[in-house]
Amino acid sequence: MVKSIKNLGKKTLSFLLKSYSILLRELIDILTDIASSNDFIRIAYLDFVPRPDDIFIVTYPRSGTTWMQMILYQLATDGNMDFPHIAQVCPWFDRSIMYNIMDGSDFEKLPSPRIFKSHLSYKRIPKGSCKYIYVARDGQDVAVSYFHFYNSHLNFKGTFSEFFDKYFMRGKVQFGLWFTHVAQWQKHENYPNVLFLKYEDLVNDFKGTLQKIINFCGFQIEDERLPEIMERCSYAFMKKYEDKFDHISGMIWEKGYKQNSFIRKGKAGSGKEYLTNQQKDQFIKELNKWGLGKLSDENILILT
Repeated sequence: MVKSIKNLGKKTLSFLLKSYSILLRELIDILTDIASSNDFIRIAYLDFVPRPDDIFIVTYPRSGTTWMQMILYQLATDGNMDFPHIAQVCPWFDRSIMYNIMDGSDFEKLPSPRIFKSHLSYKRIPKGSCKYIYVARDGQDVAVSYFHFYNSHLNFKGTFSEFFDKYFMRGKVQFGLWFTHVAQWQKHENYPNVLFLKYEDLVNDFKGTLQKIINFCGFQIEDERLPEIMERCSYAFMKKYEDKFDHISGMIWEKGYKQNSFIRKGKAGSGKEYLTNQQKDQFIKELNKWGLGKLSDENILILT
């Protein structure tokens, strides 16, 4: 009887310690979010003043952000590749603030037009008369790409199904739920200073989508430069210079560690190769719930 009580005590103690550990981690996350929010309020809304010719490239992660950074850099400059990392010429706005890499006064020193990368929701992005280019990618493909990123860069050891079911579809990943993020920005796609693009259009009609970007930003690009710009924004070219775009290399440059490949296939439609029928049905259910679009016969997302 005494032995049973002792065993019960050990089990109870173990359970309580485990529960306390989980609670403590969640509390730390909450406090970190609060501190981060205060930083965003101070810098993004008080220290940082958007200029009319600023351009924010906004995406949910793994939706062509780095590609868009390269496109805008090529369009806004002579396209010289002598920069150490793309973060130097197109800073990641959110992370620069979160990790005290740059603040409002540092941003002020950047020449116009300033180009920023961001994963912020519409609610949290600094507002102004500047331009916002939002790129939405099929959430199925995003889930696959995000899984590979978590696996190679964030030491995730689970399967794709575990990642999709327990993390991606529940918004338990960096920058939250894909559906919420896209829906917020899509709601404002008709604003004159918002250009809402689809990643799949960049892949399937790069020249036409490039022209949309040029027209929206008001760039004066000579026809003779377009072939060079398109070549430098190609998958092959960027893969060749991957150290200038890799997430970890960017942290080395900013903080003054290179891991697995950052730039993957650069294709559309890979999600259907990974998702089970049940997962596809779950995705479609959420898609309908948020009114974001539909799936084609080829299981490709068509945003509406």
